[in-house]
Amino acid sequence: MDDVDRLDALARMLDRALTRGFESALADRSTTSDEFVLLSLLGRADAPLSWDAVEARLPAGYGGARATEAWGGLEAGGWAAEVDGEFIATNEGLEALDALHAEIESLHDRARAGVSDGDYGTAVAVVQRMLGNLEA
Repeated sequence: MDDVDRLDALARMLDRALTRGFESALADRSTTSDEFVLLSLLGRADAPLSWDAVEARLPAGYGGARATEAWGGLEAGGWAAEVDGEFIATNEGLEALDALHAEIESLHDRARAGVSDGDYGTAVAVVQRMLGNLEA
């Protein structure tokens, strides 16, 4: 890794390492990234959602078939339920979601270990500037 000095390559390597860590956390809980997306959507909802409302809130590229499959896993695991034709995250699902978000924070903390706030801020500013240069 010491011979890699291109920011784009390093950014991809960091993204892959974070992704592997999160996928490991998902596997430890016998869940998938699709289930995490759907559980997050249900967990953020202020009230139970109809299936049409669920589908309308799905991120781009995440179709109904993926949502249906993810729903099956969440329901079987007790992390989500259908109540009177509407869909909710259960208390167990909300606890799992909180634990997964804590794992995300832990991964980011591990990645930042030994990096000063100033260096981190500089790195973020540099990447943002580079993105801005390319979007202009």
